[in-house]
Amino acid sequence: MNRFFVPKDWISGDVVSLKDEPAHQVCHVLRLKPADRFIALDNTGWEYEVQLEKLSADQVQGKVLKKEISPGEPKLKITLFQALLKADKFEFVLQKGVELGVSAFVPFVSERCVVKRPTESKVQRWQKIIQEAAEQSERGLLPTLYPVVPFAEAGDIAARPAILLWEEEKSQRLRDVLKQQSFLNAKSFSLFIGPEGGFPAEEVRYAESKGIVTASLGRRVLRAETAGLAAVSAILYAVGELG
Repeated sequence: MNRFFVPKDWISGDVVSLKDEPAHQVCHVLRLKPADRFIALDNTGWEYEVQLEKLSADQVQGKVLKKEISPGEPKLKITLFQALLKADKFEFVLQKGVELGVSAFVPFVSERCVVKRPTESKVQRWQKIIQEAAEQSERGLLPTLYPVVPFAEAGDIAARPAILLWEEEKSQRLRDVLKQQSFLNAKSFSLFIGPEGGFPAEEVRYAESKGIVTASLGRRVLRAETAGLAAVSAILYAVGELG
């Protein structure tokens, strides 16, 4: 069933009215008809099964048949701090991160980043990618996209516990960290992934001084756009939210 995130005020009692892009999708792309159904999401965690009643050039309206809490949200809230990446790699991380279950994204600028800060149009594109991925993967909430910050600021605002993945870390793997009591009991935590060139040692030491734990993913070195997704998958599997 097709799913659409809509403004909360588009849902009034048992009536849902669609406008703009969702209305265009229903009428001209999906070509739905009266009695067809879709899911409306108000980004509060609720989802509404809606049966279409009226479709015209300027109005799409339906009746709520059922309302329930969306089952698609993981209990563990992961905030992915991802260094800015080249070309479409950051968009790939956003899309697949949403599908896997990331709750929030914080883009940051590391010493080895070679990408400029995004334009407003680029940020709008990122927001659209997040929404489309959330609808496709049956999420109940839109993951939050925070403004780009410097690495030092990212270390200050990150919720604890927090993990920084570093390929030079030799004594501790991600699986070892996840066995620590602070992570076993966590309801949310932060995950740091560096740019294409990796984190310099100075940034790693700074993160450790802020109480951020460093870990590796094992013997193989993953690309920057792969590492975060692999880690998120491993973490959610470990807590029973995936697989």
